Amino acid sequence: MVVSVGKKEDGNTTEVTNYEKEENRPYFGKEAKMWHLYVGDPSLRLSNYKDSLLKLLKDQSAKTVYDVACGLAIDSVMLVEEGFKVVTTDVDEDFLNKAREVKEKRPELDRDWQIGFGDWLDLSAAAVNHPPEGYDVILCIGNSFATLPDFEGEYRTSIKALENYKKLLKVGGMLIVDHYNYDYLLSNKTFPPFKNKNIFYTTDRIFNTKVEWVEKAGKVTSLIFRSDVDVSGTDLESDPEVKIKERNGNQVPTLRRNDIPFCPYTRDELTGLLKIVFGEGADQRVLPDFKLDAPEDYVPNYWVHCVVKS
Repeated sequence: MVVSVGKKEDGNTTEVTNYEKEENRPYFGKEAKMWHLYVGDPSLRLSNYKDSLLKLLKDQSAKTVYDVACGLAIDSVMLVEEGFKVVTTDVDEDFLNKAREVKEKRPELDRDWQIGFGDWLDLSAAAVNHPPEGYDVILCIGNSFATLPDFEGEYRTSIKALENYKKLLKVGGMLIVDHYNYDYLLSNKTFPPFKNKNIFYTTDRIFNTKVEWVEKAGKVTSLIFRSDVDVSGTDLESDPEVKIKERNGNQVPTLRRNDIPFCPYTRDELTGLLKIVFGEGADQRVLPDFKLDAPEDYVPNYWVHCVVKS
């Protein structure tokens, strides 16, 4: 069972949530509960990249951060706790309700945290007040950007979203956007080595993961991930769709996650899109798994792109 324990850093208490406890799950849809299980321990997740992310923000002298894909609001909460003024949006009302619930329970977060609906293709209409001077940093992490379908083809939809991010950045502001290491997956037809852990999703409940390759004109345009979730010890065990499956020699109650399609950007492809939007001469670098100093032979699970608006 994944358990998240509060810890103290520099004398301040960092609150984290055990999402496997029913009382900590504010919405009741089966998929939402399964997502909580998939994310796993928030404190373990943050331990994988928090220090690097904060250093990037410090180097930017950042004060305002726009989290455009808040999910369970783990990053937004951490950033407010660290003293940043944070705006949080998502297109999923369940996730927004979770963020609002956290904010309601912790009134000390209220002053520096806005939460509202926001569509990447129309962020100017998001239900928040954007700072007129623009944001210091816009954050889109956790492989979120890859969930945007290429509606128009040739990455035109992706470019439109990136242009909208750029519009909301101040001059000198930074966009931090990541994606899974699809380079490795596309080249090797298998996942990156597990010795380099998944920095965002720390659960040990996912198994039987399979990938469907969707091609158009000889190019892989989408990857659809399918997997089983071990729901042992949760109220999902009583779900009528539960099936008993073998896992590591044991029979466990299992639910199948909904199919999740991703646009498989390679490192060079997203770098190229950012050059189109921010300019060839824009200050841009790519970090493996948020590591600021990684060995040359390091194979990451995620590529993290950092680009500055000039």
